[in-house]
Amino acid sequence: MGRFLEVIKKNLSLSIIIAAAILHVLIVVFMSYTSHNIIQETMEQLVEREMAGIYLGIRNHLTKIEITVDNMSWVVRDDLGDPDAMYVKTRRLVENNPAILGSSITFIPDYYPQKGRWFEPYAVRRADGTVENLQLGSAEHDYTKSEFYVVPIETGRGHWCEPYRDNDGAKAMVTTYAVPVRDSNNKIVAVVDADLPISLLEGMVEEGKVYKSTQRFLISGKNHLLAGQDGPVFQMVLKQISDYSDKQGYFTLEDEEGRDLHVFYHPVGGMTDWVLISVLEDGEVFGKLRNVQLLLLFVVCVGLLLVGFVISRASRNLERLRQTNAEKERIASELHVASQIQQKMLPNGSMIYDNVEIFGKLVPAREVGGDLFDYIIRDEKLFFCIGDVCGKGTPAAMLMASIHSLLYAFTLHENNPARVVHALNEVASDGNEDCLFFTFFIGVLDLPTGRLRYCNAGHNAPFILGDELMMLDCDPNAPIGPMDDAEFSLQTITLSPGSTIFLYTDGLTEANNAEGQELGLERTKEVLNDCVKRRLKPEDIVSTVTEAVHRFAMGAEQSDDLTMLAVRYTPQKFESTMTETITLDNDLCEITRLSDFQVAVYPKMNVGKSLASKLRLAVEEAVVNVIKYAYPSGRHGSIHVAFMTDGRQLKITITDTGVSFDPTTIAKVDTSLSAKERKIGGLGVFLVREIMDSINYERVDDRNILTLTKKIEKE
Repeated sequence: MGRFLEVIKKNLSLSIIIAAAILHVLIVVFMSYTSHNIIQETMEQLVEREMAGIYLGIRNHLTKIEITVDNMSWVVRDDLGDPDAMYVKTRRLVENNPAILGSSITFIPDYYPQKGRWFEPYAVRRADGTVENLQLGSAEHDYTKSEFYVVPIETGRGHWCEPYRDNDGAKAMVTTYAVPVRDSNNKIVAVVDADLPISLLEGMVEEGKVYKSTQRFLISGKNHLLAGQDGPVFQMVLKQISDYSDKQGYFTLEDEEGRDLHVFYHPVGGMTDWVLISVLEDGEVFGKLRNVQLLLLFVVCVGLLLVGFVISRASRNLERLRQTNAEKERIASELHVASQIQQKMLPNGSMIYDNVEIFGKLVPAREVGGDLFDYIIRDEKLFFCIGDVCGKGTPAAMLMASIHSLLYAFTLHENNPARVVHALNEVASDGNEDCLFFTFFIGVLDLPTGRLRYCNAGHNAPFILGDELMMLDCDPNAPIGPMDDAEFSLQTITLSPGSTIFLYTDGLTEANNAEGQELGLERTKEVLNDCVKRRLKPEDIVSTVTEAVHRFAMGAEQSDDLTMLAVRYTPQKFESTMTETITLDNDLCEITRLSDFQVAVYPKMNVGKSLASKLRLAVEEAVVNVIKYAYPSGRHGSIHVAFMTDGRQLKITITDTGVSFDPTTIAKVDTSLSAKERKIGGLGVFLVREIMDSINYERVDDRNILTLTKKIEKE
């Protein structure tokens, strides 16, 4: 033992180097193992988020098609007596749904003797964007043997078909969703379907790859390829998955070239048995880690030979630096994914509608931010809003996402912006121990009249750009979140044609330059006054203000998100060339007089018999609703109905002085449920929505005004 200690003393430097070398090797091994696990976990989290975004996006597309086709089956049922009307229905289905390539209604053989044994009205969108109607059914095209016809007939339920090439109609690879159509006796008499192009699935599956080598595949329940490139890798993965009973999981395998592959698979869900597969190359995921490991070992060895213990300390510092950089890269990657998800939650920057032009822009100060803007059009009303969450970064973004989801739910059947804000505050203040809050402005613009109802919850007052610049008068309501008993007032103003309302967050007025000065409200007004003089459109207004901020900041880093939304009101005049009116008592017996009046009016306005029949039904349903709900039992009142046309469009207004009743806020009837499962009521409003192009309700001067519009089609 003494001799051993003596040898160590004589070779102290060598002993230290050897000990340090062993220690560093152990450290490198441990860090490599830990880093590998971290990267593995990060990879799994990123891939799971990627796949979640994709299969949720696919499921949303499929659900929209399923709802559309399910609703279509009820519309077809109502018009089974008119076979030629089926061409119009398939055409409208394709025109109103960009994701649908083609649609057909296939009837059981000889259902319409005058149409022959095979009757299949079909509509398809061609490459130039036009929609073409065809009659595909024939002995050569016997659809009764096709999956999209056979399975719904046999099961009585909706069904997604295996992918196939439609050479007769769509002339493309498609997958079809089909549902049976039942007559009044509940007998299946036809199948209505919609074709989803496989190319659309290809685009969705290929979106948002964090790893460049990622290969993605979408397969059906029978292992047919819906999206992705067929090849050796796909065949190997498919064989492996086929051996598993589980439709969700993760495994690794080695391909023909000796590369290790990481395979993730997850069901799309919904009404399909599709499975989404993601394949990553091990080299891309862990290649950099291995290179760093080799480099680190080389540096450690050279350092130990040169300066021994000193270099060993430096190597530990380098290891810490490498770990920190890896963590930063992981966080940056996750924030990048979060930023993409956040941007997808916001609407497209611009929209042009019949009566309004909109442009919005959000520039987060960090990867993710706490600002939001949104807009939707429902029942000829534009719902638009802007908000600013207290704080920045991930917590603010999470609160913003929650607000965004709740907003859609609350505005689905509510037209009063103050009640929407109140509902948001109830949810935000519940359990709000950290006193998080956000400022919020929401407006509801009635497009036919220009009447704007709005509620401001502590947000910056918007500007109105008309003949001159003015700031919108806003009550000093509290922000949303801190107080559960806060009150929020409703305000109203009428926008002049051509005027623009400009909304913004405080990231605009509080933008800083290098000297720490803020842009401020006065400089903002100067820029907007220039926009008024130049009569700029919404997109140009936002662009001009953005450029002004950049010039003022001169490259200085901003600490707050910048969000702007410009809404220009551009109403189209309706000049009636013929007006016919009738005044009714609130008595159901008056419906006969209304029906006779309509029979006389529609021919004068060049409305065809088929459309006139549907219009009579819609107007009568709307008037019946007024009689039932606007006037309580025993109360007398009158109902004024005006029919106006400009030769291209028919506008019908139903006015009464009864109690406030807004039929546009009634929840949509779920026609996929059986009659026993559905709640009583709502079918009349559903029928009116299906027949008319648009419906609009306003309460003006203690009067209910319901406006129905429909384009006049020549038969």
